[in-house]
Amino acid sequence: MKKILVTGSKGLIGTKIVKFLKKKHQVTGIDIKNGIDLSNEKDVKNFFKKNNNFNYLINLHGANEHVVNSKKQNSKVNKKFINSKSSFDYFFNNNVFSLYLTNKYFIRYCKKAEGIVNFSSIFGTRSPRHYIYSEPKNIFYVSSKFAVKGITQYFATMYGKRISINTIANHGIEWKQPRNFKKKLISNIPKNRMMKTEDLYGVLEMLCSGKSQYINGSTIIIDGGYSSW
Repeated sequence: MKKILVTGSKGLIGTKIVKFLKKKHQVTGIDIKNGIDLSNEKDVKNFFKKNNNFNYLINLHGANEHVVNSKKQNSKVNKKFINSKSSFDYFFNNNVFSLYLTNKYFIRYCKKAEGIVNFSSIFGTRSPRHYIYSEPKNIFYVSSKFAVKGITQYFATMYGKRISINTIANHGIEWKQPRNFKKKLISNIPKNRMMKTEDLYGVLEMLCSGKSQYINGSTIIIDGGYSSW
């Protein structure tokens, strides 16, 4: 049984991931709802000083840009995520700096650490296909996800002798997206369906075990073949 820390544990993916991992492992979930600001260096440092017995860290937290089936929500999201300096700060603070902090202090204080899994996005490996969306995805959201790979590979080369650090770049989870959007998106996915959280279970189980000791600095793409065209 491994001791696993999951950030973003109350999110769309995190809730199910925690439930799955608890079947075989001792899992702790933290989220902004726990009152922990992962973009605050003092908070993150203090947390890992007090909680330093984890074997694995799974970073699921971060700012996203959901396509949802609600005109009211879409209006709010599009207003908030305009391409501006405030938008840059929002995405890079939550998706890049916070990730840097959790990696840094997990490695520093967790002496029994075996691995880190940083979640990025398929849009951390390539640009979105803009014609699928009613409005283009935010450029700073996309570029912040590209930065996840850089942080992963930097730490993987610095500390690869004692810990494996990898990225999962997954496509969007089927949720409350409009039917027309799903149809356009699925036409670009060879598996002919959107992703389910359950599609992540096997890879996470492998990365949180001795079966993945020689996988380090890698980006594992889980997208149903979307990026194979």
